[in-house]
Amino acid sequence: MPSVKAEVALLVLVACFAASAFADEPSVAELQQRLAAQEEKIEEQDKRLRDQELRLQKQEARSAARDEELRQRILGLGPDGFMLGSRDSGFQLRLRGVVQADGRAYFATAPNQPLPDQFLIRRARPILEGTIGDFVDFRILPEFGQGNFQLLDAYVDLRPWAWLALRGGKYKTPFGLERLQQEQYLLFVERGLPQNLVPDRDIGAALHGTIGDGWLVYEAGIFNGTVDGGNVDGDNNDGKDWVFRVFGHPLKQVRGLRALGVGFAATYGKQRGTIAAPLLPAFKTTGQNTFFSFLLDATGVRPTIVALGDRYRLSPQLDWYLGPVGLLAEYVYSATTVSAYGSSAQTLLANQAWQVQASVVVTGEHASYEGVQPKRPFNLRRRHFGALELAARYGELRIDAATFPAFADPAKSAHAALEWAAEANWHFTRLVKFALLFARTTFKGGAPMAGDRAPENALIGRLQIAF
Repeated sequence: MPSVKAEVALLVLVACFAASAFADEPSVAELQQRLAAQEEKIEEQDKRLRDQELRLQKQEARSAARDEELRQRILGLGPDGFMLGSRDSGFQLRLRGVVQADGRAYFATAPNQPLPDQFLIRRARPILEGTIGDFVDFRILPEFGQGNFQLLDAYVDLRPWAWLALRGGKYKTPFGLERLQQEQYLLFVERGLPQNLVPDRDIGAALHGTIGDGWLVYEAGIFNGTVDGGNVDGDNNDGKDWVFRVFGHPLKQVRGLRALGVGFAATYGKQRGTIAAPLLPAFKTTGQNTFFSFLLDATGVRPTIVALGDRYRLSPQLDWYLGPVGLLAEYVYSATTVSAYGSSAQTLLANQAWQVQASVVVTGEHASYEGVQPKRPFNLRRRHFGALELAARYGELRIDAATFPAFADPAKSAHAALEWAAEANWHFTRLVKFALLFARTTFKGGAPMAGDRAPENALIGRLQIAF
């Protein structure tokens, strides 16, 4: 009996549990509602995921755009100065500079060579250059050297094509080969005697271009006109100078002569000077002593010589570089019509000058018109000492014999100067250089009693930084 009662109780318990289970079973409608709620939650989660993916894509796109913008930007400081700009817009701004500190000594000087031994800042030039739209260049170059301020360059260059561009403003007259060389790349600390006959900087406009990958470079323009060696900021008469220069490398396909450059330059104009502005030059030595000048007397007691009429210049020129060896040569012929102020008589005076420069880079680097790039810049830890360059120069300047005595005093102005010079250039890096020059200039005439002016012996040391 007890076992039967237990079985009955167990059956009753199972029945109650089954009834309870069936009583909790959801209906079909409830299941559909639950399924719809789950689908709605899943859809909401998918929407959130899609939104997150879209935000991530936008962030990645913005990041890629920023990266591309940064890649397009140009920002840095290097051997070519400070640069700021953007490649895609074609806008660039460059800040460069040149500082040259000199020590100068003169040996066996005479009373007509008044410059003392001295230290001076020969040049101090911040250079601001830029490009706009990838076809407009500009340059602003002030000078603060020797305690003076001058605006040397201020021009705009429109260059839609390499073979045809237009430059307007103040800049170097396209004439002399050594004159056109940038000051930081000069082989000698001071230019040679022919530069006395070469115009320096003038204001005007010129067409210029490069043909055939540097095979030929040309410039042709009109300028206010400046005296030999002159740097002007305006004009005092209506006369203007026409200038033309062509320079090329006709043998670029010939081995050993690829870097042989030959050229020719010419100027022509009419000038009319006054007592206040005679428009005539004075000539200087390498040591910057004046050895020739025209008669000038503002009081009117003695005649003042002025330019009055035609002025023209001619200059064949060449340079050649082969490995560590360099050569530069030029000849300048300058003719100017002069007159005693107030007189109608006119005389055409023609002065001539020439020079030859030769150099060798002892340490084996390549010589070039744009200086020397040391293979091993100065570094004591690595025992690198830069590059050593040796150079020699000879040149002459001869004054027209008809100049004396009517237009210049033969007791004060020489009628010829002959110079030889030697220099050693130690290029620590591309940016830093030390130069030591010795130059001796002898003269014909320029002293009382038909004597010769005393020779000038100049020793000049220079420390230069250019970037």
